[in-house]
Amino acid sequence: MNLGVPHINLSLSTIEPWDQTSLLKLKTEIIKLRKMLLSHYLRKGTIPIINFRENSGKRIFYCSAGRDRLAITPDGRIWGCFLFPDYFKGKEDTPEYSKFFFGTLDNFIENHTDIYPFIYSNYAQLSMDNFYTDNNNCFLCPEIENCFVCPINASFSGSPLKNIPNYICEIKKIQIKEKGKFRNDLQKILK
Repeated sequence: MNLGVPHINLSLSTIEPWDQTSLLKLKTEIIKLRKMLLSHYLRKGTIPIINFRENSGKRIFYCSAGRDRLAITPDGRIWGCFLFPDYFKGKEDTPEYSKFFFGTLDNFIENHTDIYPFIYSNYAQLSMDNFYTDNNNCFLCPEIENCFVCPINASFSGSPLKNIPNYICEIKKIQIKEKGKFRNDLQKILK
């Protein structure tokens, strides 16, 4: 922030599980970041950390894989996102594989009008209201409109697709809470 970088996206690795000690440390660091960002805003009038900026309206997150993007592997296979081929490595014989695999490039070009709507319907279900943790269905969470989790990133932790590990849920809650506090502090200052 002090170097003048205008757009900083805070991203955390979630492939390895976060234990309680790590989550508490993260919470402490995010609180410090929130306070630093408020001080920065008072000096510079900018919010360089994208994660703390105001959302452009509340809505339920959906994975845009397949909707406005496709990925082609070097061997000519088509997926909705570049992360799917790695997730499905070694799972080629599973029913889930065929639900998300658009086929080979040549076959897709010839038959896209039949293939695309059928396969895309599976991608379209990758939205927060269809995800769940071990403790709850995400659609029951009061923060559903503030939360977004990449389903494939979450699955790299070893969880099934659509299952959000509890530690990722905790990370998101920490981030959402501190963003809310930042926004409230900012509103008080601006009044």
